[in-house]
Amino acid sequence: MYGTFVVGIVFCVGVGGISGQLVRVQLQRDTERRVDLCDRDSECVPSIQYCNTATESPSKLKKCGYMQDIRVEGVCCPASNNNVPNKRKRQTSNDSDESDLDKALDRASPEPIKPFPEDPSCGINSKTTSSIMNVQSTTASDWPWMAVFLETLGYTNFCGGVILNRRFVLTAAHCFKKYTKKDLVIRLGEYDFTMKNETQYIDYRATDIRVHPDYDKATNINDIAIVKLNRPTTYNTFIRPICLPKTNMVVYKKTAIVTGWGQTSFGGEISDILMEVPVPVWDHINCTSAFTQPIFRTNLCAASYNGGKDSCLGDSGGPLLMQRQDGKWTNIGVVSWGIGCAEQGKPGVYTKVTSYLKWIAVNAQDVN
Repeated sequence: MYGTFVVGIVFCVGVGGISGQLVRVQLQRDTERRVDLCDRDSECVPSIQYCNTATESPSKLKKCGYMQDIRVEGVCCPASNNNVPNKRKRQTSNDSDESDLDKALDRASPEPIKPFPEDPSCGINSKTTSSIMNVQSTTASDWPWMAVFLETLGYTNFCGGVILNRRFVLTAAHCFKKYTKKDLVIRLGEYDFTMKNETQYIDYRATDIRVHPDYDKATNINDIAIVKLNRPTTYNTFIRPICLPKTNMVVYKKTAIVTGWGQTSFGGEISDILMEVPVPVWDHINCTSAFTQPIFRTNLCAASYNGGKDSCLGDSGGPLLMQRQDGKWTNIGVVSWGIGCAEQGKPGVYTKVTSYLKWIAVNAQDVN
């Protein structure tokens, strides 16, 4: 990718589909409740009596979950018609950076969740953030934790991901709208699709696709999934795991790197060669201000402020990478959705990995 081309983000807004079983620690399903979201010009109130229906037919009001921590069904009332006394400021995103399920896992687990073990070889390459200045192709061994999902018919790539350990790959939930575990191949160690086995890549089948149970295709909240390989992989120069971020890692207003084989311009061709592009991580307030769609605390936004550098269609599920102080790379975000690609003022939206560390730990440790 050169010149004004961009490495792209997924424009697949609202793609969904659920396959596989979630591994849970005896979780009483207080998270089974579904919290529907109101539009930006309305808010959830606890009862129809609090909504001035003189200008709004009660039968047309959308039902919603009033207060996310208790089971109360409310209605979406136009904000200007809301008669709730001493009402709180309308919320358009999670108050917490942690996903509801991660919080519920804390409450439901009979013992503390075992932290995800960090492999000594994770996140190691010869790259530095300062050495990546533009949208450019990588070299074969630059990002050895990259995974690519291929259709079994035609072997066309449709999503990316990262290697968590010898048996699991982290990706996006929306990647599995059309694809079940029988319809895809997971390739590790790929670099250039036009070169046959230049990196001695290895193909795997999926034995399980663990989509986050609270993924909502309408809003793309909890757009994260874990895929289990049919056999453990072997680490080498071209296959190695990524590190996961620490919960206190500072990411806002820092430079991150997006990597993938996605479109090099919106509506253009997907790339045959793995590409990389540096992008700043936006402040959360600026991120929410850029969209009419809901942006949650469990999201990150990243793209060039002036446009021109972004992820795009085909990069779905791939990583937003940031280098730690020890030089290792960590995956802070999962490519989720966007409006076009590389448009000024419209950053790519990512699933924030630190919000799902407990869920990842529960679902990616049965490595045998």
